[in-house]
Amino acid sequence: MLQIRPAATDPRVRAMTRLARRACLVLVVLSLVASGEEVTRDGGVVFQNSTFREVPFTVAWIDLEQEDLELFWKRPDGEALHHFHGLRDWLLSQGRELVLATNAGIYAEDRTPLGLHVERGQELRPLNPHKGGRGNFALKPNGVFYIDDAGAHIRTTEDYAASGVKPSLAVQSGPMLVIENALHPKFEADSTSVYVRNGIGVQTGKRIAIVISDWPVNLHTFASFFKDELGCPDALYLDGSLSGLYAAALDRTPAGAEYVGMLAVTRARKAGEEGHE
Repeated sequence: MLQIRPAATDPRVRAMTRLARRACLVLVVLSLVASGEEVTRDGGVVFQNSTFREVPFTVAWIDLEQEDLELFWKRPDGEALHHFHGLRDWLLSQGRELVLATNAGIYAEDRTPLGLHVERGQELRPLNPHKGGRGNFALKPNGVFYIDDAGAHIRTTEDYAASGVKPSLAVQSGPMLVIENALHPKFEADSTSVYVRNGIGVQTGKRIAIVISDWPVNLHTFASFFKDELGCPDALYLDGSLSGLYAAALDRTPAGAEYVGMLAVTRARKAGEEGHE
């Protein structure tokens, strides 16, 4: 997709660009409201409650022009964060607040990421070219969600390995849900394997969707929601059964399960704000 960038030296152009991006976000919210969707906005995050094929979903749209998406596993002292409340409490000790979080990908029995895990440009676990085997991670093609200077992307593991990119954030999981506007070829519409599931989709390089099904759903319906309802040409499965979502604006603040990686939006706390007891 062609992207035209304004001249960095002209403050008037930069200001107009920021206003245009905010106007686009307002139009998105208004269109969702007009469609009857329940919408909550929290800065550059827009929460949307949708029903698709009689299954309710919660969607968190993230504008990467306004918010930073981060990946967390351990504190700087090496202690695992474990769950949403562990992440929230550590952030509070750093003067930050947790806006949004979800579990990030499948992990191994030793409670380490099963695939690539990159935080703040540092690779903590390498790409896993896993061939064969059982489980969702091994249902090829699997893939990588990552962010680099150009924005957010999702690629199959093989394409990512050949790309040579140096991301600031990356998480490998599987299977791919949507691949260049096509559903994963092994998904079956009448599958009876249903779980609460979460995943991530890229609509544009600066607009992504984190999704959790609020009822159990099969992979075909889950992937179809990303493709047909959200318009994401690429989407990646994160996990199932133990999937969780932390959303402060929705008063949805569970501890969640025992996680390894967590994708999160955080912000600096405002002066005078009280933390959690």
